[in-house]
Amino acid sequence: MSRALILGAIVSMMSAAPAAMADPRVEDFHAALSGFDEVGVLGDITGAILTDGRGTLDLRLNRVNQTLTYKLTFSGLSAPVAQAHIHFGKTHVAGGIMVFLCSNLPNPPAGTPACPAAGGTVSGTLTAANLLALPGQNVPANNFDALEDVLETSTSYVNVHTTAFPAGEIRGEIRREFGSHDD
Repeated sequence: MSRALILGAIVSMMSAAPAAMADPRVEDFHAALSGFDEVGVLGDITGAILTDGRGTLDLRLNRVNQTLTYKLTFSGLSAPVAQAHIHFGKTHVAGGIMVFLCSNLPNPPAGTPACPAAGGTVSGTLTAANLLALPGQNVPANNFDALEDVLETSTSYVNVHTTAFPAGEIRGEIRREFGSHDD
């Protein structure tokens, strides 16, 4: 094989390598929301909600910048949206609110965008300043490392609360995006 062909092959492999190697400090997460994953409470009844509501949450965690960008999309809900959050809790278990994604309630945390009341998309970037304290779960306010931990250990979920279902109408467990980094 000629030197030119060998050199060309090496240059070609090196230029393709950066595209194949993603930054392990940036990781994507996803959730698919439905009423079947909800554990809402209505009087004495707890469990799934039969609803046409559906949604998705896409997250990008940047460990270097300590930011979490999000895009929450939902539709088909039975009533106007009141608020949406990321919670710290295991599958089929309620947990505390770590961070607001949107709210239509009076006096939400500073910087919280309004939820599209009839469905739509809301997006933004969260930092340590957005993270709430969960004393009962040993999580101090403004602790971005705690948010990283709950995402990486699959102990977080997102839900959208409506006026008809104040405890939540749709919910989705947040998991690593397929093909995202595991190491």
